[in-house]
Amino acid sequence: MTVFATPEPTWTAMVAALDEDPSDEAWALKLTVQCRDHLRHTLTRAETPGVSVSAWNRDPGTKSPQRAEGPGKSWRTAKDTAGGPNGPSGTFLRWHVLLGALIAKEFEDAGREAPAWTRKLGALDKEWVLPTKVMSENQVRHNAPDWLAQRGIYISKADLALV
Repeated sequence: MTVFATPEPTWTAMVAALDEDPSDEAWALKLTVQCRDHLRHTLTRAETPGVSVSAWNRDPGTKSPQRAEGPGKSWRTAKDTAGGPNGPSGTFLRWHVLLGALIAKEFEDAGREAPAWTRKLGALDKEWVLPTKVMSENQVRHNAPDWLAQRGIYISKADLALV
């Protein structure tokens, strides 16, 4: 049986990865893109055993994932919360908005209404350009999809096609 990367386990894995190494954005991006790809598969198949599209309707940022081996690493500041009643903040906010933007785009591309939580997410207050080894920041900005740039997030189209 294939295990699908729905938002809640994806969010838990992303938070764990970023807690382990806050600079490992490549792994966090792969997890996010995998969640998007699994949603795309689910939306385009009449039936996916054991998986319901409704799993993407739940906002993963309403709970703060707990690490199996203990509390979060010491790099986190008081502003860096992985979730809770008010949602993620600090470093985690941009990942939450990215995950929501990817999910919303898949629903819209499938001709369906995006989950409410993804529509509530606005643009980031401070723009975020995900660095790449082969493109300058300016190149990433010009290569990012418009629908993502509207959220203040700049990731190259090539990086979004990773998984």
